Amino acid sequence: MEIPMITKFINGLKMFFESNRLRWLTIVFFVGAVLITLWEQIGTIFGGFGLLVSLIWGIFPTFFMLTFFVSLAGFQRFVASEESYKKSLIRFIPWIITSGILLFVLIVFAFPVFSVIYIGIAFVGWIGFQSYFSARTSLTYASGVQVDESSKLTSFLFGVANIFNYIVIIGAFVYTVLFVNPPILLPPYTSALFFGILGMLLALGFNFLNGVIVAWERNKPHAANIVLLSIFISLYSAYFTYNVLKGFQPGIDLVSLGVTIFFILYTMSSVGQTLASRADMETRLKISKEAAATLTFFLASGFMFVDVTFSILAGASQGGLGDGVKLLIFPLIALLMEIRFIYRVRKAQKVPETPEELEVVGEEEQVEEIKPEEAVSTEEEFPPEEPPPSEEDMSEEFPDMDEADGEEPPLLEEEESVSESESGETSELENEADSE
Repeated sequence: MEIPMITKFINGLKMFFESNRLRWLTIVFFVGAVLITLWEQIGTIFGGFGLLVSLIWGIFPTFFMLTFFVSLAGFQRFVASEESYKKSLIRFIPWIITSGILLFVLIVFAFPVFSVIYIGIAFVGWIGFQSYFSARTSLTYASGVQVDESSKLTSFLFGVANIFNYIVIIGAFVYTVLFVNPPILLPPYTSALFFGILGMLLALGFNFLNGVIVAWERNKPHAANIVLLSIFISLYSAYFTYNVLKGFQPGIDLVSLGVTIFFILYTMSSVGQTLASRADMETRLKISKEAAATLTFFLASGFMFVDVTFSILAGASQGGLGDGVKLLIFPLIALLMEIRFIYRVRKAQKVPETPEELEVVGEEEQVEEIKPEEAVSTEEEFPPEEPPPSEEDMSEEFPDMDEADGEEPPLLEEEESVSESESGETSELENEADSE
């Protein structure tokens, strides 16, 4: 039995494993992601040294940034080999050394440029990138569900889903504050509490607006897509709220690690599905698979690098900065994607209306409406063809034709006499010329 949601998810991930080059880039990314995540758990123990080491892990997003531009120019063969992993490793060494040198130059001599690239583009860009593809994919997962008619059961299920979203969002906040991290109500945790409250309010506001939209669109076939998106956003917001309010906890958090890996794979699958859907389209915005993969890895590793760096700077007093920003951006991006989705669906379903003045009538009615006086007789326009004249009629009109049959016309005799006279004259002229 095939489940469409899981099938789409797996097919999207296959893009990152289609060739040796893509598999190598994926391996490098996950190695860097594991190193960055592990260092986040132990970096605060070493203080300033931990911050220095966290900056070293910036070579991974720098590497993917360089390889993205190279792949975008069509020279991905210089990044990794298509033949073997050994050749890819040999080419990886000079690229990673170059990335380390560039990262050092940016931090020491061009820190504003460093901030724009890694904070403004990678960190914020990954959140927007992730929220866009998550909302886009969530809206397409329920495309097989059809709601053709309004029913009490359908309205009841939509209402239950809306109430469930409120319970999940508020429950995550209350559970984390009361049972996971009660000291967050006291300084110096107030900034994390502020982010948690603000994110919860934004999620509740999105759920309220989404409920209004669902009530308005409940009789449309795409109502199930909107409900599914609201459930995804409520679950996302609940996790982000928990992660922000729980504070820093030394050691490896398996739940956070699992959710992080899921979000990365989910976004990778969405990127793969998008490239597959645009493969046969005639558009100038096509990019290679290597360029799409390296761009995804640059944003993801850059986000993790900045998030770890800020976590070590803040120490144990703050929660995850990245999750706090996600709490603010995810509901907004989801609402914009939902409005865009409804607009496109309505535009596709809109049928051009026939003007009231132009009434379409059948052929029989048109024939009946024609008056006999206005009808044009076909005999006047097209007179009947006359039969060809017979031999008797021809003989009556031309009586000399019968007498002339079998006799040569007198014109031929005159022509023969003229030709004989002309030949005689020419022979006489030839004799005179010979005598001379």
